[in-house]
Amino acid sequence: MASPRHPRRPAMRARRPVVARPVVARPVLTRPVVVAALTAVVAVSLAGCLTGERPSFLDDQPVSAETGNEAIDAVLERLDAATLAEFTAEYDILTKLGNQTSVASVVHAPVGRRSVTIDDVRFIEGSGQPATCDLATGECRASIDDASISDVGVTHRFYADDFARRLRVDANRRIGEPVAYTITAAGLPALCVDVPVSGGTKVYCAIEAGPLALYDGNDVNIALSHYTDVPDESAFQTS
Repeated sequence: MASPRHPRRPAMRARRPVVARPVVARPVLTRPVVVAALTAVVAVSLAGCLTGERPSFLDDQPVSAETGNEAIDAVLERLDAATLAEFTAEYDILTKLGNQTSVASVVHAPVGRRSVTIDDVRFIEGSGQPATCDLATGECRASIDDASISDVGVTHRFYADDFARRLRVDANRRIGEPVAYTITAAGLPALCVDVPVSGGTKVYCAIEAGPLALYDGNDVNIALSHYTDVPDESAFQTS
């Protein structure tokens, strides 16, 4: 008899070897590393800002320069020259908030000496140590302290560079064409310019020698009442 035939098993295919994939450890950022990375990003961002367009400071810190408007620059030229002149000038100041009136005098004397008196407060410069004096008490502080006249709404440099700075700011903010004209202030011809800005029109005038002749705005009105080119030496007394 023939031996029984066993069914042939299918041939087994050889298995491919399993290759273990390398395990890559993910970096764990510690807090100092994260902070350093964020700091670097911020630094790069700031660097981009610094190397890009700079912000304009024309509104807050105008420089002593022409504005490009002939009417405004003519008044500015006079105000800028006021610090070089020798004179005695007297002013009436109206602080519109509270309807407060003040009297001021400005004296420019040889060798760069300057005395500015507003009511009972006197500012003295160029005679050694700067001083702010209370004429009522005779007490002086060895510094210039504009806070002592803060209720008046001006500084001790109102007659020249302070309002020249204001005019440059208003020139940058104007919403219309400035208007030039002349007036008489304290018996002297003065050059004026009206500058339309948001909220109204501001008036700036200066006499030929340089000092402010008139200012009128929403905050104060300043009017020159007397002027002479002879410095009043008594204005340097402290009481």
